[in-house]
Amino acid sequence: MVQSTVRISEIELKGFKNTQYGRIIMPSAGNKDYFSNTADILGIYGQNGSGKTAVIEAMEFVQILLTGRPLSREAVHYISKDMETGTITVKFIIQADGKKTMAEYSVQLGRISKSEFEITHETLCLAAWTGEKFENKKTVIDYGLHSEGPTFTPKYRLEDLIRENDENKVNLSVAKRIARKDLVSFIFGPEGRGVFLSACEGASEDYAYVIEALYQYAGMNLFVISNARSGAISMNFMIPVAFRLDLGERIAKGDLLIRLDEPSVISNDHFEMARKILQEMNVILDAMIPGLSIGIYDFGEQLLERGETGHRVELISKRGEITIPLKYESEGIIKIISVLNALMCVYNNASMCLVIDELDAGVYEYLLGELLSVFEKGAKGQLIFTSHNLRVLEMIHKSCIVFSTTNPSNRYIRLQNIKSNHNLRDMYLRSIVLGGQKEAIYEETDSVEIGRAFRRAGKAVRDGGQD
Repeated sequence: MVQSTVRISEIELKGFKNTQYGRIIMPSAGNKDYFSNTADILGIYGQNGSGKTAVIEAMEFVQILLTGRPLSREAVHYISKDMETGTITVKFIIQADGKKTMAEYSVQLGRISKSEFEITHETLCLAAWTGEKFENKKTVIDYGLHSEGPTFTPKYRLEDLIRENDENKVNLSVAKRIARKDLVSFIFGPEGRGVFLSACEGASEDYAYVIEALYQYAGMNLFVISNARSGAISMNFMIPVAFRLDLGERIAKGDLLIRLDEPSVISNDHFEMARKILQEMNVILDAMIPGLSIGIYDFGEQLLERGETGHRVELISKRGEITIPLKYESEGIIKIISVLNALMCVYNNASMCLVIDELDAGVYEYLLGELLSVFEKGAKGQLIFTSHNLRVLEMIHKSCIVFSTTNPSNRYIRLQNIKSNHNLRDMYLRSIVLGGQKEAIYEETDSVEIGRAFRRAGKAVRDGGQD
């Protein structure tokens, strides 16, 4: 397998949730430092309901598609209500086997009814690096579910695949039917990807390595953590620990699920994995929260439902001589623990990316600012996050921050007229009150009217109680 470095360059949304159009450019791409192996951090700030989480959820969809998994039927609700299609486009910078390429992957979801949708269009375009700039992008695969004629275009590429192996014509037809039925990617689904990667080197050398690089990246190097994960922590029910471990013969990545409300029964493999993850975490955790370490209390071996031997365990927190179950720690500490291994990976690997919603939830603002400052100075990978905590605006470079706007047709901007000696936090708050940006960044609220609304609501409750 070819070792590759893959990094996100741009994210573009059209008709996705409440974003009719929005485009985000990563700081390294904005500076034309496309092949950077240093920190690339992007924070998304803005008013509640202004499209911040849409970026996280769009990247979750892209990860699912690139790994050949099916989208949930619930994805229909992510198409903007006033539009019939929703489109996500992501540009990636890829370095693999001595080649440098920009790959653009685009997927369009089309609404069939209120409860159904289709993956109506997918494209993969490439632009080779000349040493000074990227060439004009070329369409490698253009797949339309309802397009007449060949399974995909350019036609000559399809003909190359069929000429190499007659069965590919049938295989691609099968891939199209499966993609439609199961809501998987035509390009990256098991059938389609198999055809593209099995083609002879002469016919596929300009794109097969890109498909494989994006597939491996999405499966092994990209973490997307939405708010749905935080729900289990908030309810003190379960901690999903995002991890990536090099086990020598293989790399393991995923979520290690351990209950908080009561002891968990886990397999021997997961027990050893958890011990290794926690051992690595404690080195950093003690620096972030002095005196704190976490561990596993092993109640002993227990049989699993298929007869294998497992362990009944509970996560514990240690502070000096005091040991307590982890469930009694604050929600912020538990959230840090759940993503700490992913943060470690991003800090040490240029091809790792963590995309996380509400990074600041429950985290002490001073610690959050220090953490991001450390990442900006020393990390190698990419971090994309949403936050409401404004201290971050004072800690990292202005190019690392974008703001959501009240205009659904131009959802994300960077503030204008910000000089190096300006405090970005102060300028943001000033822009909320006074404006002066190319788009409004806050839909005005009236504190007096809010107070009146509370009083009207209270009166309505009292009157209703008297009826």
